[in-house]
Amino acid sequence: MRSERGRLYTLLLLLTACGYIWLLTCNDGSGVFGWNGCLTRFLFNIPCPSCGTTRAIRALLHGEWLKSLYYNPLGILLAAMMAVIPIWILADLLTESASFLKTYRIIEKKLRKWPYALTGILAILINWIWNLVKYT
Repeated sequence: MRSERGRLYTLLLLLTACGYIWLLTCNDGSGVFGWNGCLTRFLFNIPCPSCGTTRAIRALLHGEWLKSLYYNPLGILLAAMMAVIPIWILADLLTESASFLKTYRIIEKKLRKWPYALTGILAILINWIWNLVKYT
């Protein structure tokens, strides 16, 4: 369990750090050299389900909740995860517990059941349709 915890915690801390670096260094979405931050939009000229997430998080950080929701509702979820995950992992490491890993396993197990998986897939599809209507 210790090595599984170590790999998961390392990966999530690395991904969270990359997210913070992206927020600090990315442009405002104006598209430098044709690149606006979304590979799907750059290659296929259609927005992906997560298009607008960076702008959503930035709007959220400025207290603009409705603007954040408009850009991409996933931004609020991602911002919450980026805030909670590192603190929870650090608390686990300091207390030598595995509460985050246990919670992660419970959520993963639930998401493998079709009603939860279908709900998640439908939510992402609805969000993608929203982005397609909004950005094309």
